[in-house]
Amino acid sequence: MTAQVIHLIEEAWNRYITNDVLDAHKLRPEVAHSWQRCRNFKVDPYGQQDTDIDGNELKDVLQASQHLIKIARPFIHNLYGFVKGSGFQVVLTDNDGLIVEAIGDPEILKKTKQIQLCPGGLWSESAKGTNAIGTAIMEKKPIQIFAREHFCQPHHYLTCSASPIFDPEGQMVGVLDITGDYKAFNPHTLSLVVAAVSAIENQLRLHKTTSKLYVSYRFSNTLLETISDGVIAVDSNGVINQLNSYGGKLLGADPKLSIGKHIANVLKKPSAILQVLSTGVEYRDHELFNEDTGKKVNQSVSPLRDDTGRTIGALAILRENRERQSGRRSGSLTAKYVFDDIIGQSESVSNAKKWGKIAAGSPSTVLLTGESGTGKELFAQAIHNGSARKDRPFIAINCAALPDTLIESELFGYEEGSFTGSKKGGQAGKFELANGGTIFLDEIGDIPLYTQVKLLRVIQEKKISRIGSSGEINVDIRIIAATHKDLKEEVQRGNFRKDLYYRLNVITINIASLRDRMDDLPLLAKHFITKLSLKLNRKNISATDDFYDKLKTYSWPGNIRELENAIERGLNLITDNGVLVPELLHFDSPGPAKIGERITDVKSLKDIERDAIVQALNLYKGNILKVSAKLGVGRNTLYRKIKEYDIK
Repeated sequence: MTAQVIHLIEEAWNRYITNDVLDAHKLRPEVAHSWQRCRNFKVDPYGQQDTDIDGNELKDVLQASQHLIKIARPFIHNLYGFVKGSGFQVVLTDNDGLIVEAIGDPEILKKTKQIQLCPGGLWSESAKGTNAIGTAIMEKKPIQIFAREHFCQPHHYLTCSASPIFDPEGQMVGVLDITGDYKAFNPHTLSLVVAAVSAIENQLRLHKTTSKLYVSYRFSNTLLETISDGVIAVDSNGVINQLNSYGGKLLGADPKLSIGKHIANVLKKPSAILQVLSTGVEYRDHELFNEDTGKKVNQSVSPLRDDTGRTIGALAILRENRERQSGRRSGSLTAKYVFDDIIGQSESVSNAKKWGKIAAGSPSTVLLTGESGTGKELFAQAIHNGSARKDRPFIAINCAALPDTLIESELFGYEEGSFTGSKKGGQAGKFELANGGTIFLDEIGDIPLYTQVKLLRVIQEKKISRIGSSGEINVDIRIIAATHKDLKEEVQRGNFRKDLYYRLNVITINIASLRDRMDDLPLLAKHFITKLSLKLNRKNISATDDFYDKLKTYSWPGNIRELENAIERGLNLITDNGVLVPELLHFDSPGPAKIGERITDVKSLKDIERDAIVQALNLYKGNILKVSAKLGVGRNTLYRKIKEYDIK
């Protein structure tokens, strides 16, 4: 850099630190943005912030980063060979900016140790201000930070060049950095770092590929045994190479003896599978009747293709067709409940079912409200199965279960190359998958505001755009939404769009909590006892009157879901006499709480968060790594919260 540029940066730094006026035109955009973040992080531009960790915590971090260190170490030494003797050091960090490896000339190592640029030092922006490591993490790209571009004055003598390291899934796993005195600055240093990172990432991909086959081999059989459907896979010649236990049960075949046999020798009517192998076209909802087992089996067969699109096999999903055997309709892909499955005779349930049937006969949007565990998805499935769309897809998605960064790609899909880690060929979103049918948006109150705008457009215009695409896709969908929140209150708080609320609030059905429909409790309990006895292979089960009486003393904050869990727990503890007694009931909430009790002392969310951090710090004796793992937050976030709540 020229002396004039250096002088302009120095002027900008002094003016920003002294007067809080940012001369962004004198700075590179990424540096200006970083300085603003540092202000928000309340980084002291003059002080030495001691953010290194103790030996025990460093040992844990090194263990967690062992795979990266092992792969990167040869490239770190090779990179150091290019700068050895010129006053530089090479640094490797984890994805939080915590240094796990450092090698360099003795004089620079000795000097930078004073500012914790050594193993155990944390160089995130929130800890050390603008620096190549922390800023590369925030910007997710290679960057050089020169002299007074550093936010903290003690780092103004440095020049550093860093690049983030991404694993094969596109997740950042670390940062590689070269640091030295700014007087020895070389603009080509960053190119060396980028080249080394490229080599490290290639090695990570190679390691992933070589271990992938082993992992697949070890886990494929286990995974197949854990799913509730039967699965049978054949190669392009129709020879079976996978059959799980449940699939063997439905077909009346021994999985071990079936592997390696032609499908025609195991399945008396293999026409659907052979047709998919021949045509490469998916075959859905083909019914089989197994004369040996007396079971009706519904099978859906999909082709398996290689990278060129050539059909190399087929995968069949098998489900016992209980619905057709009991006279129910079974055309829907995933919705299995109808209104007759909704148990209860109370006025609240009767009214909810009445409105549900009205909703089923209407194309309007439905909003289901009620506490968690009350059965909102059961109502959504019943509405779908009672509607004209019953033979079309029913797609359910829990909006609260998805992080904000993923919810748009899940709902709207994306094109290939839209972001790091995106699938080849892109991926259809839930709205596309639900086209012609119903989409159930559970916990819609948790959708971020910027996604609410797009959802409003879907409702109004029946069009979506995949992420990364300028084109539009027409969709014909019926939306059923559900929430445990008071959306009107969320609108007033600014957390939910008013126009979206009005679009959703066309047909509103409130599902009562279990404590408000206690007359239904014996019916529900008897239903779960029968259902779960079959599941657990418990025969001739009965329950005493005291058992039912004790159920009525509890407030059931978890509603029907908690009731089912409590009964299943009791059935697991039952003695040989097969009688459910009150002593077998163990409730999750302390007390248990009685009906009618009210909470009077309510803490704010900030107080609860602060108490949790203090308790965890005391429990783990200040070990930040263990505390962040226990609380489920990153170390940078934890440091920021400790500072925000003034925790000593």
